[in-house]
Amino acid sequence: MDILKSIPLSSGCEIIATHECGLIAINKKAGRTSHPNHTGDKKQKPPMIRAKYNMIEEYYSWLDEEDNKHRLYLINRLDSPTSGVILAATSLEIAKLAKEQFKLKQVQKKYMAIVVGKVYPPAETWKDLIKIKKTSKYVRSKSSSESDAKLALTKYRVECNDENKLGLTLIQLEPTTGITHQLRVQCANHRYPILGDATYGNFTINKKIKHLSKISRLFLHCKETIVKINLLGQDIIFKAEAPLPESFNKIIRYNNEIIRTLI
Repeated sequence: MDILKSIPLSSGCEIIATHECGLIAINKKAGRTSHPNHTGDKKQKPPMIRAKYNMIEEYYSWLDEEDNKHRLYLINRLDSPTSGVILAATSLEIAKLAKEQFKLKQVQKKYMAIVVGKVYPPAETWKDLIKIKKTSKYVRSKSSSESDAKLALTKYRVECNDENKLGLTLIQLEPTTGITHQLRVQCANHRYPILGDATYGNFTINKKIKHLSKISRLFLHCKETIVKINLLGQDIIFKAEAPLPESFNKIIRYNNEIIRTLI
């Protein structure tokens, strides 16, 4: 696809998978937004693609070096602090088919997170009621027993504990529902807040680890997304995987610099 060479990706973002039908997967860097903020605030964090964005029809548009017009339709999003897989499509038709699978909760997504504490049991399914609060300035979610709260389901599995004696755990999260800030709220609700979470996290631990590691980010990463669409009677399975960021390894694996600081 000629469009691939012309996509004006921001630094730290890269294409990690494509399909001839027009599906594209981008590995978004932590700190990049999925698309420009509709408020037009000049101080907002840069988007993963440096191009104009149509908020209504949800697509990026730009001109290549030969002045050819291109569009890339956004299929899903990640919070700005979260890194990993985001799906897009070169045509509106394909984007609609994929978006429908997200609405039907048929898309498989796996995340990796570093959380505060030693998680027990090593594998389980969390079930929580979450309520979303939206204002003109922000969106927040919280555990709630109110009638309008939504059921959030997430499977988790412990991968390992950190080797630097910081009391942290690397876990895999597999949400089967999709609620705003779901993973961040559920981890916090079960007393294992995600490291670096400036909204729902343990601020004391966040500050300590940031000082030791010199890394400032939310340690949540979408490592895998699988979507299945049917195009003209043909089933297409699109799988994209984003490698674990090096910042995760620095925190979890033995790090002599951190150990020296602790002594």
